[in-house]
Amino acid sequence: MRRRKIFAVIVVLAGVAPHLDAQHFDANVSAGDAKLYARLMAMTDTRTLDTTLIARTLASSWRPLRAAAALAIGQIGAERGAAAASRLRALLRDGDPTVRANAAYALGLLKDSASITPLSAVVNTDPAGGPEAAWALGEIGAPARTAITTLLRQRHDPGVSLQLLLAAAKLRPLPIADVRSYLRDSNPAVVWAAAYAIARTRAPSGVKDLIELETSRVARGDERVLPAARMLAPYGATRATPGLVRAEIARGLASSAAGDSLRARALVVLTRLASDSDPHVRINAVRSLGTYRVEAESLLVRVTRDPDPNVRVAAAQSFATTSFRQENTFATVWAADTSIVYRSSLLASATRAGLRPAQLREWASSSDWRLRAAVASAGGDTLDRAFAISRVYPLLADRDPRVREAAYGALPPPASVPLEDSVHAVLIRGLQDPDFYVRATVLGALTDRPAASDLGAVLSSYRLAARDSANDARLAAIQYVAALWKKDSASLSATALSQLSGLPVPSDPLERSAGKEVPAWSRWASVAAMPRTEAWYDSLVREMVIPAIRGRSPTATIQTVRGPIRLELFSADAPVTVWNFLSLARSGYYRNTRFHRVVPNFVAQDGDPRDDGNGGPGYAIRDEMNRHRYERGAVGMALSGPDTGGSQYFITHSPQPHLDGHYTVFGRVIGGYDVLDKIVQGDLIRRIDTK
Repeated sequence: MRRRKIFAVIVVLAGVAPHLDAQHFDANVSAGDAKLYARLMAMTDTRTLDTTLIARTLASSWRPLRAAAALAIGQIGAERGAAAASRLRALLRDGDPTVRANAAYALGLLKDSASITPLSAVVNTDPAGGPEAAWALGEIGAPARTAITTLLRQRHDPGVSLQLLLAAAKLRPLPIADVRSYLRDSNPAVVWAAAYAIARTRAPSGVKDLIELETSRVARGDERVLPAARMLAPYGATRATPGLVRAEIARGLASSAAGDSLRARALVVLTRLASDSDPHVRINAVRSLGTYRVEAESLLVRVTRDPDPNVRVAAAQSFATTSFRQENTFATVWAADTSIVYRSSLLASATRAGLRPAQLREWASSSDWRLRAAVASAGGDTLDRAFAISRVYPLLADRDPRVREAAYGALPPPASVPLEDSVHAVLIRGLQDPDFYVRATVLGALTDRPAASDLGAVLSSYRLAARDSANDARLAAIQYVAALWKKDSASLSATALSQLSGLPVPSDPLERSAGKEVPAWSRWASVAAMPRTEAWYDSLVREMVIPAIRGRSPTATIQTVRGPIRLELFSADAPVTVWNFLSLARSGYYRNTRFHRVVPNFVAQDGDPRDDGNGGPGYAIRDEMNRHRYERGAVGMALSGPDTGGSQYFITHSPQPHLDGHYTVFGRVIGGYDVLDKIVQGDLIRRIDTK
């Protein structure tokens, strides 16, 4: 789940907190331990490892502090924390189960391949740390392949088996022989994880297994097998497990996986799942049906009349792979839904399929910027470059910067296709656009094709960006220079090198970090990031961490036009992120914003007052990776790269394990799942209430 652009200067940095369960911790804390906790948070803000502080915190008798210290080593990051991996390996044998689990998780954050053997031992021997050790092996990836496959051939508790299967899903190719047997497991959550691994990787050798699984008792929802799932809670697998399994079956039957031999059988199953009672299953089925091109066109037309608006949106998006061969197909499906998100998706699909609907001309002159931006995006979707350029060029001068940003973003061809001279000239002119989001988009397009001849124009744009209120364009220019240096530093003249060396050191640590690989900017690395004051960290421990440890987590209610969505916020595990979210909510920042991005059966995303996915509060916060998983209803911080969180957040419609450990989880839905499922892109948020 990514934001479209990076924005802002870091003014708040990440805290550290253990994965806490209040009932297992002593709520009493001394003033000295609270101070140590605050210092630990400040340490992670600067991403420097204070070994003396780590030793003191680990010597404490307050268990939350010791657990936080173990996690902090991983949160600092591989560059500065890898040297402490040996300390984490020692903590895998700690007497506190939470410390052991946090240490295993932290080794996964570090992707420490030297820890494969001890992590494997934890999987086999430690019920508390086993699931986290299995997750860590998956993060290590290919070097841990033998360990993961060996462990899959053994029998483990359901929680460990589930994490091992999700770890296997990160391997290419998927070890299908080791995953297949779990499709017959007695626990539906484990079956789901096995189906997920096959579907996520689109493994052709697993398609027959998924077809057969569709008629199983687990997939069809036999209540006699469901009690086995009650013992396991990760990823919401105890809720609607049959639907989760069927959704993965639907996802895994794309034509690229089914091939010619299983194509007919897969289509039969997908046709059935496209009428499933669960809209999440229907969405996945529709997406896979779209890969069958002409064979699925009639069925997709039928699905555009589905009662669920997000199913209809998925159908509109899936028409991109058909050819609209049936007469009047486009007119029929255009009339099926009048919402902007549906029709924008359909317009993009039709354009990519080779149609030139009259709506492209009509929308291009609309007074609604969203329609004009949709035309720009649709133009960029087509493979017909001449048509794309003719459709996009007029919108580059649009009065609304959001339309210009969409137009510039749609203009470049894929990186594998040469950039036309005329398009290159237009992009160079765009480097002087008055809107810094537009300039950042242009710089991003040029970064795919860095050239020494463009450096002067890029540096001119960088100097213009010095006056910007946010860092998007500055950061994009620095990233361009880093890409150019990596590709062809030898082409830079002495004058160019002098210009680079003479640039002032940015005050933004995110900008300095982006330029750290450029030797001309070697002095940037000597400027340390400045944390908040000691008093600020002290207050965060008192107001966010300790109350949560005592069982009093803050809550928030998103008041949407379709009803309320209630959230529990993880203020012990992501205190800075929760503090930031609550502060923005209480200031009225989210009042009358919209869900600017909704990907059916994936996420609903909010927090951009600009409404195009680029806006933010003018600062960024650091990541706070923690052991919470992206189950259904998880609330995460949207990013455009490490430590770029701000105001945009997302809520997952369904389990998304591939996001675990890559985006901060700072809350979960505790009421209003039906409302979440009804949200469509563009829906209004009246306000967010907090407690």
